[in-house]
Amino acid sequence: MKYWTDIKDKLNNNIELASQLLLLVLGAYIFIMAEKYSVWKVAVLFIGLFSWLFFRNKTKHPILWIVLFALLILDLSLLYLRVANHHFMLTLMMLSILLYTYHKRNDILFKNIQILLVVVVMASAFQKLMSSQFMSGDFYYYMFNRGALFGVFLKLFPESFMVAKTNVQSIITLQTIDPNLGESIVLKDIMPNLRSISLIFTWTTLIVEFMVAITVLWKPKSTWTHLLFATMIIGIICTRLEMGFMVLLAICGLLLCDNLKLRLLYVLIAIGCIALIVTKIGYH
Repeated sequence: MKYWTDIKDKLNNNIELASQLLLLVLGAYIFIMAEKYSVWKVAVLFIGLFSWLFFRNKTKHPILWIVLFALLILDLSLLYLRVANHHFMLTLMMLSILLYTYHKRNDILFKNIQILLVVVVMASAFQKLMSSQFMSGDFYYYMFNRGALFGVFLKLFPESFMVAKTNVQSIITLQTIDPNLGESIVLKDIMPNLRSISLIFTWTTLIVEFMVAITVLWKPKSTWTHLLFATMIIGIICTRLEMGFMVLLAICGLLLCDNLKLRLLYVLIAIGCIALIVTKIGYH
């Protein structure tokens, strides 16, 4: 019981806990991106670390947060067309926390994270809605047949797993052929009725994303909202190991949620995602 009391005390201060998790994410992400434009980053890190070592107790400015934010902005400026989508979300979350260190108003931080989350999820849903390839089910059909979805569970079904491996090999072979020759391949279905399953999966994804965006906007503290949101995150993790995006969503959920048990669930999701990112099992 003492352990649960300690955990509850920590969960009650969700902003501090979310900030610590975000720092871990930033550390892992910046380390992964360190080799790109490393000369510029050496200068930022050198000045930042020097300032942090000698002046962190003599200034009100959060030097560590400023340095990490500067590294994100540097990547965003120099690699704008190549950074992952969640890089933009990470930068805006970082900005919200950085501003919070100055104004110290929980309501402003809450509203910033709420609006950011709604915009991100709603934009994702609208992007899918406007894609004819996605709405037709072709995207999921192709991903299923490559074994790119539910890859962890697919290994439990050897026949389907072998079909997926064969499809991937056929795609790799096709990519080596001169496109002017007009060659094509037909992928084998890894399971019966895959076309219908892909279409159902498409509409389920779209409906869930719209529901999450609307409920977060309408009732951001509701237990039902966070049950739906957490279910969506876990569902995406089971489908594909998009850890970078999922850990940010979990941290947003932690900042918006009032239920201690759901806060703990978000923390466990975030820790799991960070572990998978660091070990490079999941996508960063």
